[in-house]
Amino acid sequence: MFGVWQQLVEQLRLHCDVLAAMGLFWVLLVAILDYGHIRHGCDLICWRQQLEQVEDKPLVVMLFVVGFKLMLLLILTLLSYLKVRPGVEPPIAQVKRRFCRFIVMRLLAAHDEFLHGKSWSDFQGRHAALVEAIHLFRSDARKLCERNSTELSLPIQQMLPVEEQEETELLKRGYKCVPQLRETDIYRLVLALPLP
Repeated sequence: MFGVWQQLVEQLRLHCDVLAAMGLFWVLLVAILDYGHIRHGCDLICWRQQLEQVEDKPLVVMLFVVGFKLMLLLILTLLSYLKVRPGVEPPIAQVKRRFCRFIVMRLLAAHDEFLHGKSWSDFQGRHAALVEAIHLFRSDARKLCERNSTELSLPIQQMLPVEEQEETELLKRGYKCVPQLRETDIYRLVLALPLP
């Protein structure tokens, strides 16, 4: 029983725009008939009698069909503007620029922590943290240029992940990188950084 109910709900979700259009059509038809009955005393029999009085019936039928199609087209157009559109993925170039900026900011933060340490007694720990940051930078930078077949099938946001919380924290601390940073600059940094 639960599976049937779930399938019914899924079908309603898939075809909600058609159901909405049909619902609006019936509401509009009932509103027109109700208005005609209240204001002019015309019910369905009265409408039928008026159609029988018209001499050119094919023209009236054709006008009715054209009017119905135009009304349906207008309703569907209005519904398409009201429909919630799924989030558009950002362009690949923007994702790459953001990822480049993030890994450079992370490297600069590690470098600043190494240079501006509180005491000389913790120099070995700071040096190890810097070496770890350089390894992390290199591995992340290689994701930009060197990809295997499994990474190519992944979405770009999964392949080049940016940790939102860490990025906002780095931006608050003042690490704003040059916006013209390119992939080739990152690759040069990978080659220029000395091996530990």
